[in-house]
This record gives sequence, structure tokens and C-alpha cells, in this order.
Amino acid sequence: MGKVADVKLANVSKIGEDELFNRLATGTTLTELLKDIGIGYKLWSRWLDMAEGRRQRYAEAQEQSAHFFASRAVNTAVSVHAEDNSINSARLQVDTDKWMAAKLNPQYDTRHKEVAVNISVGDLHAEAAALLREVSGEVIEGEVNDVGEAER
Repeated sequence: MGKVADVKLANVSKIGEDELFNRLATGTTLTELLKDIGIGYKLWSRWLDMAEGRRQRYAEAQEQSAHFFASRAVNTAVSVHAEDNSINSARLQVDTDKWMAAKLNPQYDTRHKEVAVNISVGDLHAEAAALLREVSGEVIEGEVNDVGEAER
């Protein structure tokens, strides 16, 4: 990168990691932050990698920002009234904040994960037979005949 990029990165470093990550943790989006400090994603990524552990601290700030978005979603939902003309706008804001919170912190991902389980009776029978062989040696295969009451 050139001299301009180095100057921009120096200016970002002057602002300070704590200030930048605090802004992110309190609801400033990365797009807004980068616009404010005058750099793009590529320089941001380079700045994150300039100090050991900085990328991890950035991830922690993002995770913390999820709490902001989740809280704002709740506040928006609670404060809107059914009589207001803004209910659809509030619903969109809540959905957007829920999505942001889920993307930034998996704890807020409320989608139900479906679990599919396939069970084969034939496989279960073979597995049971193998277990019985281990316990008793051999498994005797046979057929079941229905015996009437007269023959008993």
C-alpha cells in the first residue's frame, strides 16, 4: 500500500482501538464507522491485523453489539402502539435488529434448527444381533410358529 494508506492507518491508530471497538459495541455499524474514520474494508482488515489479538477484540466488540440490537428490538416492540400508523415500520425495525443481533452473536439466533433422524429397523436388528453375540456367543436364528390352544 502507499503513503496515503499509511497515513490513514496512522490516523485510525490515533483514534485508538478502545474508542473504535466501544463505538462498535454500542451499536455503530462497521459501515458507519468506516465512513466516519475515512477508510475502507481493506484498510480496516489491514489495521485489524497490525496488532496481535486485535481481530479477536474486534470479534468480541461485534458480539457485544448484538446486545445493543437485541435491546433496541425489544424497546421498539414495546413502545409501538397498535393505533400508530408506524406499526409496519416498527415491525421492520424489530426484524432488522433481530437479524443483526443473530448475525453478530449466535445466542440471539432464534431460528429453529430441525434435526432429522433416520432409523432403519434392519440396521437395529443387525446391531442387536451383534450385541447378543458379544454377550452370549451365538445368536440362534429361528421362526415363530403360532400354536393353537388345542396343541398346548
